[in-house]
Amino acid sequence: MKTILYTWFAVLLFGMAAVSCGDDDTKNNDTTGITGSSWKASETVGADRTTKKYTFKASANWVAQSDKPEWCKILTSSGDKGSDRQLNITVEANETGSTRSANITVQVSGYARAAQFAITQLGSSSGGTGADTELNKQVDKILEYYYLWNGEYRQMSRDLSLDYISSSDNFLKRTLLEMTTNDLDKKRQSNGSYSVYSYLLRTPLTKAVDGTKPEVNHGVAKKKEYGFGIAGLMGVRFVDGNNQPTGEYGLVVTSVYPDSPASEAGFRRGTFFAQYNGAAITAANLNSVYGTLIAPGGASTVKLTENKQGAQPVSLTAREIYPNPVIHSEVITSGAHRIGYLVYDSFDAAYDDELLAAVKKLKDGNITDMVLDLRNNGGGHVISSNMLSTCIAGAACQGKVYEYYRYNDSRMATVEKTARETGKEYDTAAKKLFDEFYYGDRSEPMLAAALSQITGQRSASVSGTRSTAPGVRPATDIALPDLSNRPSGMIVFLPASEE
Repeated sequence: MKTILYTWFAVLLFGMAAVSCGDDDTKNNDTTGITGSSWKASETVGADRTTKKYTFKASANWVAQSDKPEWCKILTSSGDKGSDRQLNITVEANETGSTRSANITVQVSGYARAAQFAITQLGSSSGGTGADTELNKQVDKILEYYYLWNGEYRQMSRDLSLDYISSSDNFLKRTLLEMTTNDLDKKRQSNGSYSVYSYLLRTPLTKAVDGTKPEVNHGVAKKKEYGFGIAGLMGVRFVDGNNQPTGEYGLVVTSVYPDSPASEAGFRRGTFFAQYNGAAITAANLNSVYGTLIAPGGASTVKLTENKQGAQPVSLTAREIYPNPVIHSEVITSGAHRIGYLVYDSFDAAYDDELLAAVKKLKDGNITDMVLDLRNNGGGHVISSNMLSTCIAGAACQGKVYEYYRYNDSRMATVEKTARETGKEYDTAAKKLFDEFYYGDRSEPMLAAALSQITGQRSASVSGTRSTAPGVRPATDIALPDLSNRPSGMIVFLPASEE
């Protein structure tokens, strides 16, 4: 159940709460000036650090406060009148071992009463909250029907009362780790323990959504989210002259979203900083710093200091940005080669317009070779990977199978029904459902002409291996900056004449 080239699913853990739309501008002691709030009177969260996002309608300017700001922090502490107002709250990890509570108040200007609700954070698993049990029932129903190894799953005794404590400790993770037939869904960690690829996807209560063109983006809408624009980070441990750990850490940026606070501040892949808000990064705050920089949850401000002599702190303020996975596209000239270089961080169909624009830029640059950098790409929509593959292969892929799909035995026993549910075609000879290459009106093969020197097979050399197919050779012979070692995820297309 990997995210791409395998069947995968994500379970909706938190959805949009029902919102009542009402207009109440009467300023008196009986109302708060707030309607349509998505919070409940009592909210419960697990022991891990999390960010909660709420929406409401305010009749005038408003301010929000927490009576426990040391661990329950309000990120959007004020705002103006309007609908779809956002209240973002970060709850820090609870290391006390005991349940704790914070009271949140939202005061609207001109109203005597404030809206109030409580956030209770668990210190450890408490035997199953009612909310978690209901969500577990939904997860259980989906696993019973869709999970590839649902035969064993259906025979298991499942505890639906388990709490959602963290992304690695919840009903889905615990249950799937107990199974024995789902080896392909398990990953062995360096410490000998196992994790599973399947995951629960927490979705925010609301995001700003722009309309998209379904003929390009396949009906998937772009969604803004609060961020600094740092798409990826890698931890670095400092050692002293005797190669002993100092207890301090640094963070190296591995990817930066375009048109973001980080990109505007000059951050790029390889930016290495060692201080956060003027203090060293240690084991005690490493995870918290990492989580804040990747997903701040609101318009917070941080100061980062690079690991350079005399470096001054750089201030970054998070704002709503588009997490555009098309990180970089350029044409590099090296001798007679015109090398198209594309950095693509996620197969996200919402940004297929941007992907096609980047591909067109390479085509218009009359490239002779291509480097597709997927080092930070964790997967995503198969339809986007199909479209990109089609752009590279062009007419050579027309009418050919791009991918076969494997579903569980119960779904394959009713292939006509499964074909209708999935929109896939069924190959009676292979006895599998499949997708063809996405060659047609919705995906112009822009790169076909630009890569005309590549052999008809249009094969690729992947990191660490040398393909024996004609027309392919390792990229280590090309003089490209920072690419000579070709880390995992680099795919290079080269003309046959260079072999």
